[in-house]
Amino acid sequence: MITTKSPRHQKLGRRAACRWAGGQWESFLSAYLPICLLPALCLCALVVDPLGLAQEASITPYAAINHDTVTYNGPGREADHDLAGSEIRVGLLLPLTGPRQAEGEALQRAAQLAVDDANAARLPASPRLALVTRDESGPWGQASAQIVHLIFEDQAVALITSAEGGSAHLAEQVGNKIGVPILTLSSDTTTTEINLPWIFRLGPTDAAQAQAFTRDIYLNRKLQRVVLLSQDDHDGRLGGAEFIKAANAMNAVAPTQIVVDPEQFTETTSRKELSSAQAVVIWTDAPTASGLVEKVRELQPTAPLYLCRKAAEGDASVAIQLHGATCGNKDANSWIAAAPESLQARTDFCRHYHQRFGADPGIGAAEAYDAVRILAASLRQSGPNRARLRDALATVSAFAGASGIISFDHAGNDTSQVTLLKLR
Repeated sequence: MITTKSPRHQKLGRRAACRWAGGQWESFLSAYLPICLLPALCLCALVVDPLGLAQEASITPYAAINHDTVTYNGPGREADHDLAGSEIRVGLLLPLTGPRQAEGEALQRAAQLAVDDANAARLPASPRLALVTRDESGPWGQASAQIVHLIFEDQAVALITSAEGGSAHLAEQVGNKIGVPILTLSSDTTTTEINLPWIFRLGPTDAAQAQAFTRDIYLNRKLQRVVLLSQDDHDGRLGGAEFIKAANAMNAVAPTQIVVDPEQFTETTSRKELSSAQAVVIWTDAPTASGLVEKVRELQPTAPLYLCRKAAEGDASVAIQLHGATCGNKDANSWIAAAPESLQARTDFCRHYHQRFGADPGIGAAEAYDAVRILAASLRQSGPNRARLRDALATVSAFAGASGIISFDHAGNDTSQVTLLKLR
């Protein structure tokens, strides 16, 4: 049987349905409206919050590493951790064989000069300073093994490494695990970017060198066609990338980068690009740079030539013109190299080195000399204790070195000002 409703009953039914739906809709709004309007309410809060308190609260991280407090809070400062013996040994990790042998020998001579100066000035009852040197050259793993020998067999209180970035990274890893201070001449800032308290870095960074180069090339000289010759290794890649980054920051024409294989650079270097270059930047090690400079000068006798510090390392033919005095005697066609701010002390060091060894120091020799002098000064405070020595190194500030006024920041970086030194 089919039942029908009158129009009046149908109208009453529709009203009841509307009342039920309205109630449900009110319930829905009361439950979900705050969530729907939350973004709008937050935006309103930013608009009406002139002090920015709501915004500050929204971006405050749960936790953060304080980069200003890189320190060591572990054991090792007690007297029973002091190194025994009548002398305190400083370890050197240098390239003593192979293509970079001249660099390693120059750094070793500079370090020995600093040791002799420190021993001449010591008190009679104080222990003598001595050097122990190991060779970083050789197959993969050679440097790691020599670092371990320096620490455990030679009982070095601290280690000094060359400008080789790979050796610096190996030394900092071992030093951080065991607790041994590391002083490196590497320009690689990634060694000090992970808050390890045991490493300290001397000399200008890759970024500082690149910025000094680009200021002179693009701002002072107004040059545009620049060729970058970078070595295909760890240091060459990092330094080349910093130079390109610095050029981009000036909105300059991107340099033409040529990646150089040390074994085949004469074949891989483009004559056409070098012939039209207004300036050439070389970011390689010293042996590779020596060959490159000769080739560049054949094609561009007068173009400004810029060498990174490692490219000029250990090369006695590189002449540094400072305050009217010259360290070196070979005409290098007005090369320019980035280095710490020049002082009279560097000229005095050049004379001191030449009087002792009858040769001229490379650009990094002054930093090796300063590394030993800084260790000697810090050891007077700490004694033969690695942890206490680390604490003393962390406080080094305004040290008058042969390479400039040296201060270490919280991460162990040398904060010396960087300028350009003219090479002749």
